[in-house]
Amino acid sequence: MGVVQPGRGQQRGRGQERGQKPPDGAGGATRSRRPPAKGQARGAPPARSATRSGPGPGTRKAKGRRNAPVQAAAPRKFSSTTLAFVSVGVVVVVVVALVIVKVTGSSSPSVSNATPVLTAASPSVLAQVEIGVGASVVHAVGLPSSLNPPSVDKGQPALTSGGKPEAFYIGGEFCPSCAAERWAIIMALSRFGSFTGLDETTSSPWDTPPAIHTFAFTSAKYQSNYLAFRPVEHETNDTGPNGAGRRFLLPLTSQESSLWAKYAKHFGISQGFPFVDIGNKVFVLGASYDPSILRGLDQGQIAAKLKNAQDPVTQGIVGTANYLTAAICSITGNQPAPVCSTSIVTQAAQALGVS
Repeated sequence: MGVVQPGRGQQRGRGQERGQKPPDGAGGATRSRRPPAKGQARGAPPARSATRSGPGPGTRKAKGRRNAPVQAAAPRKFSSTTLAFVSVGVVVVVVVALVIVKVTGSSSPSVSNATPVLTAASPSVLAQVEIGVGASVVHAVGLPSSLNPPSVDKGQPALTSGGKPEAFYIGGEFCPSCAAERWAIIMALSRFGSFTGLDETTSSPWDTPPAIHTFAFTSAKYQSNYLAFRPVEHETNDTGPNGAGRRFLLPLTSQESSLWAKYAKHFGISQGFPFVDIGNKVFVLGASYDPSILRGLDQGQIAAKLKNAQDPVTQGIVGTANYLTAAICSITGNQPAPVCSTSIVTQAAQALGVS
């Protein structure tokens, strides 16, 4: 979960290490030259000095012998059987290496370090997220124990806008937890209204986990007869490691800043992304599920998994959407009835204590 300070214009320091150059000539040997021996012509190779070994003075010296010419060893010949075994061994090594590369490559997908961009969301992908998940999958997923349910405080003044109850979101384009949460937010809110202007993008490739494929609310509009939705993407994406290039994107009003600070303190956590305030009654403060389960999957692959109730991706997204749906029903007077009266929404409302 990305953590930010509410102030503006704060610059982030960056450290840079420099390697030290080794001293010149380190490790090199210096040769000394001897003057030519007496009677030796200049430029002629110096005479070798014999090193005496063996018994000390007084012993008889053996007559010198010329060294016998050294015969070159005949090249070793390998049998055809040996060559065959060697060839098979090389093939086996190559095959094993390819298998290792294949296995490690599939478990650790490569991530591009290009700066993420916003592009219009695919209508087919959105359709799978907004209306494509059948009731059987929604009920089969239920409320997985792996999720972090929203927090509830029923003693606060209602949050409204234009005469409707309001849901308010603060996030950042760089934030991997926000990237995961948006899938569930879009799914839940699509049960009460419709989106236009949604973009698709990824979270920061330099954050952890990196490059989570998601949507962005930067240019999105939401229309519903039951509630208002106010999304604020507060910070941009990164353009390099350690938050390089990140800046404030949409400023917060004094009311928005106060809500964020108030409820973070109320629930005893630091102000971080994502923050979702549903009518000042139900609150999401941080990731509802592990964003790393989306790592290495693009938008189409994530959407395609939503048909399988046993897939961890479906468990995270649909399970979180079930909780958010119950939270929204608690501020809309349980309208619309076809959504709020389903058994799974009723079960989620009871689990949250808002029924």
